[in-house]
Amino acid sequence: MIGIAGNQTLFGPIDPFEKRRTTEVTFKGKLNLPIHRWYRLTPSFSPKLATDIAIHFGLTPEDYVLDPFSGVGTVPLCMKYEGIPACSIELNPYLHFVSTVKTRSYSNLSGITNGFEEFISSVAVEAEGLEDQAKAYEYLAANVRYVPPIHRPERWWSPVNLAQLVAIRKLMLRDNRSGYESDLLRMGILGVLIPTSNAKHNHVSLTFADEPAPAMNVLGMLREKLDEISRDLEAVRDRPVSDVKVYAGNSRSVSRVLPDELKVSAVITSPPYPNRFSYARETRPHLFFFDFVAGAQEVGQLETEAIGGTWGAATSSLSKGVEPANDLVRGLISPYTKDINGSGELMASYVTKYFNNIYEHVQSIEQVCRDNARLAYVIGNSKFYGHPLPSDEILAGIFAHFGFVLEGISKMRRRQSKSGLYEAVVFMRRG
Repeated sequence: MIGIAGNQTLFGPIDPFEKRRTTEVTFKGKLNLPIHRWYRLTPSFSPKLATDIAIHFGLTPEDYVLDPFSGVGTVPLCMKYEGIPACSIELNPYLHFVSTVKTRSYSNLSGITNGFEEFISSVAVEAEGLEDQAKAYEYLAANVRYVPPIHRPERWWSPVNLAQLVAIRKLMLRDNRSGYESDLLRMGILGVLIPTSNAKHNHVSLTFADEPAPAMNVLGMLREKLDEISRDLEAVRDRPVSDVKVYAGNSRSVSRVLPDELKVSAVITSPPYPNRFSYARETRPHLFFFDFVAGAQEVGQLETEAIGGTWGAATSSLSKGVEPANDLVRGLISPYTKDINGSGELMASYVTKYFNNIYEHVQSIEQVCRDNARLAYVIGNSKFYGHPLPSDEILAGIFAHFGFVLEGISKMRRRQSKSGLYEAVVFMRRG
């Protein structure tokens, strides 16, 4: 482990968080786990990592855990089944929906399963024959108002697959179901948008394939997804749980999002890495499919408000230049931004905005932590034009300014082999 400014920091004789397998750190560790697997978000982290941190901290039902960057709800879901009360915060309305649906407790499982079967049957009638391309075009022309209002939907889905999705969306928007059953149905539908699309998970971010996806049996894929949801709910039916809640809001102002009386004894989280990954861009199809946003302007606003946002509308603010929020941020980042700035001003502005936002976040986190609260921040370093940026050490430096004591930085795994990129967990305690 490397501490601030390259000093060695001893975490213990044997660090259980160093040199971990990929499945113990990344989203790959949840692909076969009930509920965790309902939606794939590549930059999310492994449930085992969240659970291991809770064990390392010695958390009990007397504690209260916060994840201010909820994503797909990994931390609150893990804490729920460990019997540890928890909450999380999420800015993106689609990801807030995912976290909320995954962390709920459900009863009447037979009723939920029957509802799934009824919906599948109704879609089968509506979508009959749509695997034929000519009929798919006819259906799309007759049901234009049910096409998801994303820009150029034909870029995302080939006509046959889009027609089947439009049939599903049409019946879902007309459905009179409400509450938990409706949300589980939507969860299943949203879970097949990318597998049926022209987008691929070849990189951390989605990319479009060179050729459109072939015609698929979208209804069959939805049936499998809903069956998976039913099986997963059955698998956890009798497990003891704790109370968890997901709040909608911006983690740059944690103290304004959480109830005034709420104080946490632990923070387990993974903020966005300073690597230009855009959660708004990544979730565009989902945001538009069930109207989580009103239009493209709202997506741009999401990106602008996100920590370090640098996609779409957020780019224009970066192009005007960004100054460090204060002398602390300036001192921590200037050794790195001066090199980055020599190669590209936009990226230097991006790094500056990112750590300005992190400063706001830490300032707000300090207000909700109990004395001696334990914190674990999972974060990756970055490179810009070949210039390294030790995000973990800069993060620890900002926390130190607010009285948090660094316990250690564990470098868990290398990213992209010889690139010099790594993922670390920064352990701290409120002094």
